[in-house]
Amino acid sequence: MKATLVAICFIAAVAYSMGRLTEKQCRTPVPSTLCAEDAKPRIIYYFSNHTSKCEPMLSCADGINHFEKPECCRSECPYGSHSKRNKKPQPFAE
Repeated sequence: MKATLVAICFIAAVAYSMGRLTEKQCRTPVPSTLCAEDAKPRIIYYFSNHTSKCEPMLSCADGINHFEKPECCRSECPYGSHSKRNKKPQPFAE
């Protein structure tokens, strides 16, 4: 029973870590692009190497560090200010 539980935890940890981008991929600079005449710019979220967090920007391009939602950016790039190691405990509010 313990061996089965350990195996399940190991598989879950591997699956969780495989879904994320590497820190190097997240910190790769996002190039500014010009939009084609018929392209419609949209708000995307990217992990900024300068602020170490996900930031919004207008873009027509697609890329490995471009996300449609801020939640996706934070889950795929859990580095910098999104790192669990950087989380400070919140004070208890009554």
